[in-house]
Amino acid sequence: MLRISSLLREAYGNDSSFRAAGQNRSGVVVIWNLTNRCNLSCRHCYADANSTCSGRGEELSTQEAKRVIDDLARLDVLVLILSGGEPMLREDLYQLASYAREQGISCALSTNGTLIDEAQARKIGESGVRYVGISIDGGKDQHDEFRGRRGAYEASLQGIRLAREVGIKVGLRFSLTSYTASQLPFVFDLFEHESLKKLYISHLNYSNLVRRHLAPGPTETRNLMGLVIEKAMGYLKEKCLPREIVTGNNEADAPFLFLSVRRRHPELANWIYDALMRSRGNGLGPRLANIDAWGEVHPDPFCREISLGNVRQKAFDRILSDAQDHFFFSLRDRKAAFNGRCGRCQFVGLCGGNSRARAFAQFSDWLGSDPLCYLTDEEISLN
Repeated sequence: MLRISSLLREAYGNDSSFRAAGQNRSGVVVIWNLTNRCNLSCRHCYADANSTCSGRGEELSTQEAKRVIDDLARLDVLVLILSGGEPMLREDLYQLASYAREQGISCALSTNGTLIDEAQARKIGESGVRYVGISIDGGKDQHDEFRGRRGAYEASLQGIRLAREVGIKVGLRFSLTSYTASQLPFVFDLFEHESLKKLYISHLNYSNLVRRHLAPGPTETRNLMGLVIEKAMGYLKEKCLPREIVTGNNEADAPFLFLSVRRRHPELANWIYDALMRSRGNGLGPRLANIDAWGEVHPDPFCREISLGNVRQKAFDRILSDAQDHFFFSLRDRKAAFNGRCGRCQFVGLCGGNSRARAFAQFSDWLGSDPLCYLTDEEISLN
C-alpha cells in the first residue's frame, strides 16, 4: 500500500504526518475474509465469492472467530480489516467487531456498501469500526455491469452517504482493471463531489490466469498512474480538506512516484527515496497476514496456494511465529534473488518484488517477475 498524498505532503513540507506515522506505526495488518458469501458477482473477485459459499465446508463460527480475536490480542495488530465476500452477510459481524474493540484491536470494514441502510450504518458506528471502505468502480451503468447487479451503484453511493452521516470515516475504493480504467476520471470527480477524504485505488491482483485479461497493459497503467499523481499533487493545494490518495497491489507505484518527483524536483529525490524505503514495498511477511473464511492463514489474500496453518488447529499468533522461517517470508527481507526483470531491477528494494501471486500465476515461480510491472527496462536497469 502506497500512501501517495501523505508522502507528498511531507516531501513538500506541508506537514509531518507521514514521518511520524513511519516512525510510530508498527505491527501486523490482518485481512480477515469473514465470509465467502456475497450478494454481488464481481468480474474481478479474487475470492470467487458467491451467494452460497459452497464447496469449502463451514465458515468459522462465532465462537471460533472470537478465539481468533483472542489470539490477535496477543499480537501487535495495527489494524484488523474485516472483509469478504461481503462481510455484512455475517449476522455476527457487529458482535465480532465489538469484541475486537474490547480487546484493544482497531477494526476497518471493507464492503460493497449495498447493504448499508440507516439502521446498519448506526450499528457499524456503535460496533466501533473506525473506517469503512466502499467500492465504486465507475458510473452507474459501468459499475452495475462490473459488479453484476443492477442498482448496485445507487445502493453503494447511498451506503457511503449514510455511513458518513453517522460520523464514520468513509473511504472510496476503486478497482483498476481494463474494464474500469476509463472510469478513473469519473471516480475522481465523485470523490471530490462527495467531499470524501480517502480514495484507495487497487490494481488488479490475481492468483490464476483466468482473470489476467482484466489487467490493463503497462502503457495504460502508466498513464493512469500519471493521472493519479497529478491529482495527488493538486490536492496538496487544498488546505481546507486534506485528501488522501492511496494505491495498492502494484508496488511499482513506489519507484514510479520516486521517478516522478525526481523529474519535477530533483532536490527532493533523496528524501522521497528514503521515505519509500522506510515503507518497505509490499507487506508480505511479518507486516501482513490473511485469514480466509475457513480459517486458513495465508501470507496475503492472493497467495491462496500457500497455507501457513489453520486457526482451528493452531492459535493464530503461533502460526505466525512458527512461519517466520517459511521461504515466503524471506522475500520480505530481500534474502531471495528474484528471477527475470525483478532480478535485474534497481528498485527491488522499494517494491519488494511486487506481487508474488501474479508472478506465480504467470510463470509458476514464486521468485518470478511480476507481469504487471509497468516500469521500462531503462528505468529498472542496474547499469
